[in-house]
Amino acid sequence: MNEPEFIDGAVGKIAIHDLGGSGSETLLIAHATGFLGRVYRAFAKELTKDAHVIALDMRAHGDSDTPEDDNDMHWHGMADDLRRVVAHIGAESLHGFGHSMGGAALLEVERTTPGTFTSAMVYEPVVPPGPFGPEPSPIQRAAAGRMRTFPSRGQALERYGARPPLGLFRADVLSDYVRHGFAEGTNGEITLKCAPESEALTFANAGTIPLASLKDIDLDVVVAVSGEDSMLASLVDEIVEMLPNGRAQRFPTLSHFGPLQDPVVVANAVRELITAASS
Repeated sequence: MNEPEFIDGAVGKIAIHDLGGSGSETLLIAHATGFLGRVYRAFAKELTKDAHVIALDMRAHGDSDTPEDDNDMHWHGMADDLRRVVAHIGAESLHGFGHSMGGAALLEVERTTPGTFTSAMVYEPVVPPGPFGPEPSPIQRAAAGRMRTFPSRGQALERYGARPPLGLFRADVLSDYVRHGFAEGTNGEITLKCAPESEALTFANAGTIPLASLKDIDLDVVVAVSGEDSMLASLVDEIVEMLPNGRAQRFPTLSHFGPLQDPVVVANAVRELITAASS
């Protein structure tokens, strides 16, 4: 796999990963909170015959820099990172896939710069009716308490594979997460690249791209929804209703982490979208 390319962002370097493929169509992947571009490698592999696939690491995630100021961890900043990568790529026909936070960032880029994307699928984007409450949410508290360092990659794989949600991931996807989502120390120990406090802060800023903003997006957007009984899944109908040209696509057997759980089935849906938009 190629080494990342780095470009200047507003608060540091942004890492860009070439996940393969070629041709006139380009697919840009925006990841979920706590993850990174290269964890979507298996998903991208299914699409390299259809497009040149690129993924980024947003600020404080993966190989990108972490802002010195916590105030720079707002989600409009994540959208700005994505916008800068779009400008750097300069693709004539750009398709977008955004997962959770990445979906919200993708929609914000299309809202502020109409026509950025030729097509887009957003998988359970976090765009609620308003900001979440001031108290730390359970997911924020869980992120803050994550184990930061493991003695080895093998022990990290064993721990993650034994419990949800990472235990739901396809084996090669989980392996990519442990391989690329951790930095190796001098004694073989590994440490999360996205620090627990950065992940928790990202969750704390969830909801800063509001549902009402979607009314200004003219692009045909597919909003993917899992089979989970969750707040994010329940929001999908409201999201589709707010988007002038939105439609839902349901994956009843998958969780919120569907692209990492079953890369093939989600990639097939993206393939259909790219083919229809580029024909």
